[in-house]
Amino acid sequence: MRLERLPGIHHDSACIVLSGTESSFIIDTGTTWYQTNLLERLKPHLQGRPNVKAILLTHRHYDTCGAAPYLSDSLGAQIHIHEDAVAPISGGDLFTTWASRYDSDMPAFEAFGFGDGAQFDLGDAMIEVLHTPGHTMDSCSFFIAKKSAIICGDLIPSSHHPSRADLPTGNLMQMKASLERVKGLDPELIVCGRGEAIIGLENCANVLMLHIESVQQRIDAEGSLPRGWPKPAETCHWLTPEPAWTFD
Repeated sequence: MRLERLPGIHHDSACIVLSGTESSFIIDTGTTWYQTNLLERLKPHLQGRPNVKAILLTHRHYDTCGAAPYLSDSLGAQIHIHEDAVAPISGGDLFTTWASRYDSDMPAFEAFGFGDGAQFDLGDAMIEVLHTPGHTMDSCSFFIAKKSAIICGDLIPSSHHPSRADLPTGNLMQMKASLERVKGLDPELIVCGRGEAIIGLENCANVLMLHIESVQQRIDAEGSLPRGWPKPAETCHWLTPEPAWTFD
């Protein structure tokens, strides 16, 4: 099993390629803005690998799944997302997908819904869906137990930047529970929605604890940001701590 991460361009989320002995999967696609570019970037990572069976989406936001229908048509792959997002996605919802804040249309597309515990077979490893709401109600992570690896999307945008829960369908209490669930898995690799991967059991545990503490701090403050933290732009899906977080 191979896991490769393609960093996003501009507002785009990272795009993850998982390749096994029997099938390949793509996780998250970014906006429509760079979809032709993304397809070209993907080609060398897919060459000589099993066909892409499906595109799996961590959540409904435009900057994460806008290019999904284009890649689906180009690669002949089905699209899968949490069942709570199927209806808004099929209707091209501009609000809860946050596409309106990018002055963009959200492409309407059909997707298959999955729930917590669903599995996808790579051949030499299994991908397990974990429903990890908080950033959105439909947010999910993908756990590969064989590698003790988890792909979290914007539940953890990066090690140094906690996620927002103040966007449509977000929820701080759910986010805390989701982070605690991920921490309980003792991951050795966390693939973030934006930043570089977090490697090593201790590093993963330290980052998760800081993110959990940050969410609890906002819960205690009834959703307000800590003093000195800048208000994020509407198209920014993460927060910037002040002073910046550091890890030894």
